[in-house]
Amino acid sequence: MQTNKFKGKVENLYSKILSNKLITVCILFTVFTLLDTIPILLGLWPAKIGIGLYVHLLSRFVLHSILISGLFIFDILRKTIKSKLIIYAITFVITWALLLIYLWINGIFIELHPDAFKDLSRSYAFMYGLLGAVIFISDRTKKLVKNKN
Repeated sequence: MQTNKFKGKVENLYSKILSNKLITVCILFTVFTLLDTIPILLGLWPAKIGIGLYVHLLSRFVLHSILISGLFIFDILRKTIKSKLIIYAITFVITWALLLIYLWINGIFIELHPDAFKDLSRSYAFMYGLLGAVIFISDRTKKLVKNKN
């Protein structure tokens, strides 16, 4: 009995976090900043210095904001398009284009790494692929649980 109450509270909290996109951006930003900072603190690679550190942090925040904005786009397209795969692909293309535009604008003001566009594309495709895998697995799990009941 207690397990079901706890499970319901966890699911409710999870849906509240995902429905509030700003909280989701902040959580992702915090987790990835910690993952980036821990190796620096352990001395595995040197810390970023100067203005580049702040640009890097702000860019990471924009990256995660654009990723989460894809959830808004997904929600809008879901009302008109039935196929989740098509919605997923359209959302990827739109958000990827937004990221490339952001990087191009950044390139006007600061010097970019020679492989900046390639690195951003790889990183974003990897993150988006992970998001897609999580969505796919959670949908399958929900369907299996629903079919068992």
